[in-house]
Amino acid sequence: MKVIARFDIIIAVLMAASCCYGASLDLEKLKADADKGDADAEFALGLVYASGNGAPRDLAKAAELYRKAAEHGNVKAMNNLGSCYADGIGVERDETKAVQWYRKAAEKGSNLAQDNLGSCYLEGSGVTKDAREAANWFRKAAEQDFPNAEVHLAKLCYFGDTNFSKNYAEAAKWLSKAAGHNSAWAQNTLGVMYQEGFGVKQDLKKAVELFRQAAQRGDAKAQSNLGLMYYEAIGVDRDLIEAYKWLTISGNQGEVTAVKMRLEVESGMSPDQIAEAQRQATEFKAAK
Repeated sequence: MKVIARFDIIIAVLMAASCCYGASLDLEKLKADADKGDADAEFALGLVYASGNGAPRDLAKAAELYRKAAEHGNVKAMNNLGSCYADGIGVERDETKAVQWYRKAAEKGSNLAQDNLGSCYLEGSGVTKDAREAANWFRKAAEQDFPNAEVHLAKLCYFGDTNFSKNYAEAAKWLSKAAGHNSAWAQNTLGVMYQEGFGVKQDLKKAVELFRQAAQRGDAKAQSNLGLMYYEAIGVDRDLIEAYKWLTISGNQGEVTAVKMRLEVESGMSPDQIAEAQRQATEFKAAK
């Protein structure tokens, strides 16, 4: 289960720089402040070199600036340096050093680093595999409303792992939070739980609602599940056009179950119904 999120470069370079240096990026001032040992400037300049936005891309220079910033206490730089070691970006790959830097940032409260450290424990990357310890770090990040960690913890609770038993009730808790943060995987999985009554009281209408949310976001499995609900009239009135539409959309993404089910649905439809369902499926794709 590959879950490592890695980099803090989700923060745009100009946004990172603007936190301390105003709305526009003054590269010369950034360099001058970095030369003085300003940790925020070192980190921001590292982002510039990592992205190549504002200066020629230089991953080794970016890693070195992250190191300086990390040694001066910048928590985001600690995480990014860990990611450099984890992936061998700008430095020689070293999973043990990656864990060391993730841990430094995680212990200072970085939710991204906590999530990354949890992933290392889950995968046995740079540290002995320990799903229970992975869950501990995922939980710390999830409790800070970090969506990735909510998903990772939910997956661990839902599927279980070595030295970590399945816990559907706990999975439902974190899936609900991740679903609220618009994770299509979480919405679909939680929909399955409501459909089957796993860890929650069975609620077929709630299942349909969750499948719809994930389907609208393009999740092929949710689209297939929603098509089935319409075909079998589970939690919703039977509607062959809706069923065929969602199964078509899902099947076009390679969901084999949807392709097979669509043939069954089609056998009970008129040519006009099929044409209308196909039109709606095409319209959905065009709107994306």
